Amino acid sequence: MTLQPAQEITLLRDGYWDRTAVVQMPDATLRVRKISKGEASAGPWGRDNLRAEANYLAALEPHLRDFFPSLLDHWDGQTTGYDMAFQQGYINVGELARRQLFNQSQADAMQAYLSERVFNQLHTVCHSKPVLADNMRDTLLKAQACLQHHGQLACLLGPIHINDDLVTSLDAQLQQLLHSPQMHSFDQQPQVRLHGDMFMENMLLPQQGCGADWPRQLILIDPISVAGVGTGHPLFDLGKYLSYATGELPAMRQERVIVTGFNKPLEGHFSWQIDWQDAAMEGFSKIDWHSSMRQAYEGHYGPINRQAYALLEAYFAAAMVVCTSNIEQQARALKMRHSLQLALA
Repeated sequence: MTLQPAQEITLLRDGYWDRTAVVQMPDATLRVRKISKGEASAGPWGRDNLRAEANYLAALEPHLRDFFPSLLDHWDGQTTGYDMAFQQGYINVGELARRQLFNQSQADAMQAYLSERVFNQLHTVCHSKPVLADNMRDTLLKAQACLQHHGQLACLLGPIHINDDLVTSLDAQLQQLLHSPQMHSFDQQPQVRLHGDMFMENMLLPQQGCGADWPRQLILIDPISVAGVGTGHPLFDLGKYLSYATGELPAMRQERVIVTGFNKPLEGHFSWQIDWQDAAMEGFSKIDWHSSMRQAYEGHYGPINRQAYALLEAYFAAAMVVCTSNIEQQARALKMRHSLQLALA
């Protein structure tokens, strides 16, 4: 297919590799268009991801099509991308949480609906080649190289204390973990189709309340992670969700975290924590957006392996160490190092 001409109405996201906007078609209808930046892209990954996202939406079974926007068009030529239905009057759930538009019972109802659709319907067994362990390994090594060449973060390479816990050197952690059972467990059964990027910002609900059924109007967008992960261990989706729903990810992105130790790096004592006194974090401190989801996962898949979960958290942090800066990068690096130690516990 070829790209149909359209007028851009609202820019939603100007990313490293693609651009997402509301566009108006010649017949005056609105769509959301995700399109690669071509030569302006920071790398080739965006085109691969957009192909994967379009294929993902095209292959959805009929009983899942109400859970995602409709795929209206896709193309792959000078640029790569796709059009999907515009959800008029919808808001992403991360913004909904920040504005404190849900009470606790509504948040629990949304988590119940999300877990029902994801764990019971979206997570179908698949037999594609496992990719997660290799991806985790590569990402952790890239983060290690980043610390080695970063003047301010190099102090985190050796044995240090983080949040009062002693962590061994990064090299020792990786030597022990990269070929460990924890790492390989992510490529063992069950392998399922994932959403892959299940953050609260990739979930939409009507901005205006619609009664008791409001939490069940949920629509997911932007499947497939930036690393191209669309199949794998189901814990991956839970980990992505919890990283945001606990308030950790928005706090790091917005630098609403308290980081210490970098002013006296030779002492080797560092800490990081969410600044829960910041008024912008009230939406995550007053409403529990995560416990019901975690309980539903355990009810479906069984108890969570704490070491495997810690390794997954380290991987998520490592992926952002290499592409962030300032306080966020410091917090991500500390989170990675601490989580790696918990994976060894």
